[in-house]
Amino acid sequence: MNKRVKALCEKLDWKVYEYEKDVELEKYSPAGEDFFFCVDKKDFIQNVIEYAEDFDADEHAEMWVENRHSVKGVPQSIRTLIDDADAIKDMLLELANYLKLKKSEV
Repeated sequence: MNKRVKALCEKLDWKVYEYEKDVELEKYSPAGEDFFFCVDKKDFIQNVIEYAEDFDADEHAEMWVENRHSVKGVPQSIRTLIDDADAIKDMLLELANYLKLKKSEV
């Protein structure tokens, strides 16, 4: 991953952790979830785009709804969890679209 791509991610408040073959991106959701995902360094931008497009907000919310009474810090409101999962999807699409837009500059 080059420094320019890393800076683009950080501009949108994503923390970037580079490993040998992978990159982990982390950002807090509006409801305070410490959301992170990992993609392969090779074809990084394309991998982020695919992850964002494939992210299922309903599935993500369902996971937290099922665990809201057993995991400390998870909001109890189902509406909050659904809205937060939608916000995470928006965060991912914002990152993917931004990287797509800036791809020619890196």
